[in-house]
Amino acid sequence: MGNLGFSYVGLVYLLMLFAPNLFWTRAKPEGYSAQGESPFLQAVERIGEAGTTCCALIFPRL
Repeated sequence: MGNLGFSYVGLVYLLMLFAPNLFWTRAKPEGYSAQGESPFLQAVERIGEAGTTCCALIFPRL
């Protein structure tokens, strides 16, 4: 297992990943609706996002 701690590199990486999403939420395409998306796939995506965020910030070295 890796050493536990805080990873500044992981934080920078996550900020670079989230930046395009923040820009997209400010300028959504006209008429966009998430109504047809699968609830199961949305749940899996959120679980993956949370797991990746935790691992990127907790494990400074792998």
